[in-house]
Amino acid sequence: MSIALPPVKLIYYTRWFGDTKFDQDDHRGRDCPIPKEYSIDMSQIPEGASWCTLTSSTENWEEASGLIFHAADISYAEFPRPVDNQPRILETLESPVTAPFRANPEQMKKYDYLASYHFKSTFLFTYFSPSIMDVVNRPLPKDFIETKRKGAPILWIARNCMATSGRQKYVAELMKHIDVHSYGDCNNNIKFPDDKSRLELMAEYKFYLAIENANCEDYATEKLYDTFMMSAVPIVDGPSSYRGYLPTNRSVIYMDAYPDPKDLADYIDYLDKNDTAYLEYLSFRRDAVNLAAKDRLEPAFIDQWGDALEHKKRSDYCSICRGVLPWWQARHASNTTYEDKSERFLADQSCQPAGKWDYITQGRPYTPSWKPRPQDEFTRPQLSQPVEEVQQQIIETIEGSNRNIALLANVLFLCFILVFVVFLRRPKKNKQEHVYV
Repeated sequence: MSIALPPVKLIYYTRWFGDTKFDQDDHRGRDCPIPKEYSIDMSQIPEGASWCTLTSSTENWEEASGLIFHAADISYAEFPRPVDNQPRILETLESPVTAPFRANPEQMKKYDYLASYHFKSTFLFTYFSPSIMDVVNRPLPKDFIETKRKGAPILWIARNCMATSGRQKYVAELMKHIDVHSYGDCNNNIKFPDDKSRLELMAEYKFYLAIENANCEDYATEKLYDTFMMSAVPIVDGPSSYRGYLPTNRSVIYMDAYPDPKDLADYIDYLDKNDTAYLEYLSFRRDAVNLAAKDRLEPAFIDQWGDALEHKKRSDYCSICRGVLPWWQARHASNTTYEDKSERFLADQSCQPAGKWDYITQGRPYTPSWKPRPQDEFTRPQLSQPVEEVQQQIIETIEGSNRNIALLANVLFLCFILVFVVFLRRPKKNKQEHVYV
């Protein structure tokens, strides 16, 4: 029988982007279910508190149930010494590009667990949440198309103009072929209105460039979440697979399926002028009135966000509160040291090399160093090639047909000459040489 444990106390040991993470104690355990195999001594919990508390106070840190470190604020000069049965958790919502040590297996041995957006993380910290189910199950209003701005179909708002991927170079070229309103610092061409928020602007456009600053496994941020929430179609560039993030496999347009920005502009222009085709990308909401979620949405999407309680147990600080309990129990058992023998994801080496879009500056013909994703222009299957290529093929076909006709005419002419010559050279018969039988 397990002993009744004292309340769990987690210390956020570092700053959080330079600031104090918790100005006052956060009693996260109020809405976090205690695993049935553990017992907490409720008599030790002050009124208004909970069985699991998070604090930024490092006083008596040796006695804490666990320590949390923010990847962007790590200072190894102030790193605490190890304490038996006190796990160390590294937390981050950013890619390893911002904290390169995260890709180093040796340096990551300093931590027992990773709390991040990566689906393999022990504790899932992500920009998405089960609230996305409310978004994708909300039917489109009848006047939906009328709510979209006429003119520029694409919106982009970005602050990081030195993105590892070089995304700004692709967008600059895209702007030469189709109207893109860029309200942010990067490639800015329109003033951000004083009376509107970023989300309000997103709701006015048909497409949003939800392109990440780095290409790392499972790294999809609020850009994608907010695009779905504000009823726009995302043009994406980020992880190689968006499994678990997309309501349907045809709810986004992949930028890396179009190495030439002109081709992407051509397809977006087609969708902008064809409401029926455009709405195909929002079919998960268009059909929400008639079809159940299981008949509209990807199973991986439902598995990831469909159960709010299960999601709470394995994500955010609730998952850490629950996850440290084996260590906390060992701490209060005599002469016991806990060892987690499970396979844990720590070092993340999944990021693609920098400069994915740098080839754009070299001009046409574009030759990226990576293999483009197959284009899936399912809304116009007869126009999977650029118009110029189709026209050139038609010209070549016509020219080829003309050459064949000319060749046939020459052959027939030669045959005629040959027959004529044979006719002239045939032997003449003597009229008196007849044989009668």
